[in-house]
Amino acid sequence: MDKEISADVIKKRKIKSAIKYIVIVAACILLFVVFKALISPSIDGARIRTAIAERGAIEGTITASGVVVPEFEQVIISPLQSKIDSIFHKAGDQIRIGEPILKLNNEFTLNALEQLKDEYQLQKNKKTQLQLAMERTLIDLNTQLQIMDLQVQSFASKLEAQEKIYNLGGGTKTNFEQAQLNLQIATLERQQLEDRIENQKKSLKADLTELDLQLRIQKNRINELERQLELAKAKAVRNGVITWVNDNIGANVNQGEIIARIADLEKFKVESKISDIHAPKLIVGNPVKARINDIDLTGVISSIKPTIENGIINFIVELDDKTNELLRSNLRVDVFVITSTKTDVIRVANGPYINGSGRQEIFVVQGDIAVRRTVMVGDTNFDWVEIESGIEEGEEIIITSMEDHIHQTEVKIKRKK
Repeated sequence: MDKEISADVIKKRKIKSAIKYIVIVAACILLFVVFKALISPSIDGARIRTAIAERGAIEGTITASGVVVPEFEQVIISPLQSKIDSIFHKAGDQIRIGEPILKLNNEFTLNALEQLKDEYQLQKNKKTQLQLAMERTLIDLNTQLQIMDLQVQSFASKLEAQEKIYNLGGGTKTNFEQAQLNLQIATLERQQLEDRIENQKKSLKADLTELDLQLRIQKNRINELERQLELAKAKAVRNGVITWVNDNIGANVNQGEIIARIADLEKFKVESKISDIHAPKLIVGNPVKARINDIDLTGVISSIKPTIENGIINFIVELDDKTNELLRSNLRVDVFVITSTKTDVIRVANGPYINGSGRQEIFVVQGDIAVRRTVMVGDTNFDWVEIESGIEEGEEIIITSMEDHIHQTEVKIKRKK
């Protein structure tokens, strides 16, 4: 006969069974939590940077690269084919206006100049002789014209007398007609002489014009050689520093070859370049910021090179503060060309979380969760991004790249406790 189980044993068995089930459920819950933790996306809070959306102004810019160069640089070229005789200053020397840097051999040019001056003087003498000869010829011709005038008057008087005699019946018709013929011949000879005098004057004028042209050409050659000789002295046209000089004494130099450079290292400008895709936005007068060590120097585009080389546009930035102590020759700087300005917009610090403008996905921090949100990006510059919609003032935005989580709606932020 089976023994009846006591109530205490049954109670203990129930308690033991309940504990077993509780342990199993707790274990399942724990495993679920651990599994969920393992598969849930997360990101280390120490590896992200965030910024607060704020209200303020933003300037739309396009970024270019630039190099600081002296505002003024004198390039001295050899005005003639010569050789270097002597050097007065070397690279790095301070030089004042009017000081020579080097001396070119100019013996050949001096001889050519003296020859031109002699030829010029001969041409002047030739002109003087021509004037004197033509003046004598004109004097002779004018004298002949005066004599001819007297002859015409004489023949006119004779014709008048013969006409009276003929009308009175005392003279012959032959004498009267001869007197008429003599006057006509004398008149034609006078006209011929007058025309000859006029032609002589025109000839003299033409000869003098030709000589004047030859003299002017000769004088221009003399002036050009004198200019070349002056340039051969290689003088500075303003105060500055010699940045380079051909100091090879005795070396031959060709006409047009650079022999020295002088720069004014007190005032600077920025030579900039940018892709030609931004050509429509580049306008002379555009405001510009040149950034040096996180400090912005303002300026404007003063000129744009008309030609495009290998897809690059070159332009010059004239700085407002040309003498700033940060400026150094050949220093590379970031150049930001300002294309637009907006005030009272929602802006967030720029970073790799933004790629251009238009519709984009970013993450907004909400406690320990980063929530993906679609926003509309407007103007951008090196420092700021305009958020046209999707973000409110005061919200915290992740500004580091979230490309690995861009397809997730939420990402847990793991923070150190």
